[in-house]
Amino acid sequence: MPRPSPQTDRVVAVINLLSTQETGATMTEIARHLDINQASCVHMLAALTSAGFLFREPSDRRYHLGPALVLPGRVAARRYPELATAREEMDALSRTFGQPCFAFSREGDHARLVHYTWDAGSPAPEMRLGDTVPMVPPLGALFFAWDQPAVVARWLSLDTSMDEQRAAGYRSQLSGLRSLGYAVEAQPPSEQITELSRVVDERTSPQRDGRLYRMLVAHEGGEHLLTEVESESSYAVHGIGAPIFSEHGTVEMSFNMIGFDRPITGEQIAVIGTAVRAAADRTTAALGGVVPRSRGNRSPSTR
Repeated sequence: MPRPSPQTDRVVAVINLLSTQETGATMTEIARHLDINQASCVHMLAALTSAGFLFREPSDRRYHLGPALVLPGRVAARRYPELATAREEMDALSRTFGQPCFAFSREGDHARLVHYTWDAGSPAPEMRLGDTVPMVPPLGALFFAWDQPAVVARWLSLDTSMDEQRAAGYRSQLSGLRSLGYAVEAQPPSEQITELSRVVDERTSPQRDGRLYRMLVAHEGGEHLLTEVESESSYAVHGIGAPIFSEHGTVEMSFNMIGFDRPITGEQIAVIGTAVRAAADRTTAALGGVVPRSRGNRSPSTR
């Protein structure tokens, strides 16, 4: 695990802040965001401005991203061409449902946040681009549901306490997920939501992944994935996600609507899930991917 670097973290925080603020930010606002005094902020902003990474508007003294970031942005865009294709679909989902839409890519045993959009009337998401989430069962089910049995078995083995009964339950959930074509994740206990944001922010802590995992899968005895819901009943939902497939039919990326601040009905889940699945399928097609025949199109089953 790399050693903490507060100076580097501050620079990253400034770039992330201004990436979400089209109107820029004053030094006071930046210092408040970094939780430092202005005296500690002034030299850093001056250096970034001198290098062209920031631009200070003379009329109102607000800082904006600078021209020196254009070239690295173009290089990054060429490295992740799928994001340009996905952006329109994600923007449309955020506008339609008023929720942030996250794109995660699969990297080994983690999912990495590579892009997000949000409704203009809402604050930007707190997660940073590049943040990762461990894919230890049941986390990551969306990425493994269409994999070969041997790959699913390896995913299940990441939970060292896994037994045959629980493994069978997870395989049944993966089958339900394949039938739906999208995943519905239950909300962690409400008292953990604020703490969850803090743990996500502990990027240099060696305990971060373990704590994040335990909080995301804590549902007071309930299931992490919801595959059977009643249309008129309400459910506390954390996220609704759908897979984007590669040319080989494996899941390489996902769209996830996250941030539901109140319970939604099973009928609403079906509407959102169907829309996210359709957006993901259009992105799959645009990128030359193949949707497996095992991907179903049913609505959540009632009980």
